[in-house]
Amino acid sequence: MKKLIRLLSRIRVKFVRSSRRTKTVVLAMIAVCMVSLLTLNLITNNLEKQKEEDRKEAARLEYENSVLEDKKENLGSAEGFEDAARDEGFVGGNDILIQPGQ
Repeated sequence: MKKLIRLLSRIRVKFVRSSRRTKTVVLAMIAVCMVSLLTLNLITNNLEKQKEEDRKEAARLEYENSVLEDKKENLGSAEGFEDAARDEGFVGGNDILIQPGQ
């Protein structure tokens, strides 16, 4: 560690004025970096919004799937069959449903 400190103390840095071309290149690089960062930020924000929309859609589809599973389980009974027919508009509220075999 002491060797490193001695080595660093011997180093002399001489600053010289940079040319106009060097300044222009550095400013252009900074501008490109800033534009790149802004673009990445916009892309990240759009992806976050899309992810949130996808989560909502997944939740909606899971709910719809559970409702359909319940309907499927209830189709085995006469009441479930009648409810499904009414839900789909095949039978009105005052209609009489006649099931085959009864």
